[in-house]
Amino acid sequence: MTRTTRRILFYCAIILFFGVGYIVLVYAQGYKYSFSEGRFIRSGALYVNANTSADIFINGKLKTSTSLLGNSASIGGLLPGTYTVSVQKEGWSSWQKKFTIIAGFVEDFNHVMLLPQTGQDKENVRQEIKDLLYPVVASASISPSPSRSPSPTPKPKTKPTPTSTPTPLPTPDMTKPYYIDKGSLYVNVSDGPAIRIAGNVTAVLSKDGQKLAWFSEGQLWVYWFTDTNYQPVHHAGDIALIAHFNYPIKAIAWFRDNDHIALDASGLKIIEIDTRPGLNIINF
Repeated sequence: MTRTTRRILFYCAIILFFGVGYIVLVYAQGYKYSFSEGRFIRSGALYVNANTSADIFINGKLKTSTSLLGNSASIGGLLPGTYTVSVQKEGWSSWQKKFTIIAGFVEDFNHVMLLPQTGQDKENVRQEIKDLLYPVVASASISPSPSRSPSPTPKPKTKPTPTSTPTPLPTPDMTKPYYIDKGSLYVNVSDGPAIRIAGNVTAVLSKDGQKLAWFSEGQLWVYWFTDTNYQPVHHAGDIALIAHFNYPIKAIAWFRDNDHIALDASGLKIIEIDTRPGLNIINF
């Protein structure tokens, strides 16, 4: 091998080293080559956390599965754009959302819920929903009165019919974060008088006390008392229409966490309060 050939190979190796090193460095910083645009673009990532182990699909293609320990998964190297993510498990309900990747950011779905749709497990969840929506109130047992010897029935005396008076409405507790007065929902604020949110409603406070769900006819709404620290971001005072059904809602209750609601609306349902495109409703 001549000296010239060795020199050429040496320079080629240097060029290759720096070229590969540059590409590795670019990918390590979150960039990915876009063939459609012919240049490196900073990518984003997706994070999914579910309540059970499941498979994760992006645009219909299986990408990964949730880990066995935390039932979560991360998918990086996604170019900016709009995608569809779905979480699936055989015999369970499926979950699907549209999301948009922004360069350098992570799209976070931290409260994905799947529920069994077959067998006894489904019936157990159905009974759990019924117990939440229509709790059984224990009634006091009445002991039988001791028998007495018959006595003559006294002759009834004629008494004037008393005039009926209307039952006074209960006074609302205005010290709570919210109260209902004459069918209207009011929310207390720190810097002024209570704000009337809606009329003719039934409201339920979330378990952590940070959200309020209510329904009127076929509409389900949520009010946020505090800022959220997870996606989708909501601020104190935000109000969102979660769903609008063509039939009335009969009852609601928070289901298992502070991000899902059980309701009876033409059948039992579990609905998420994630307002990003693609509302997920599980029917029972």
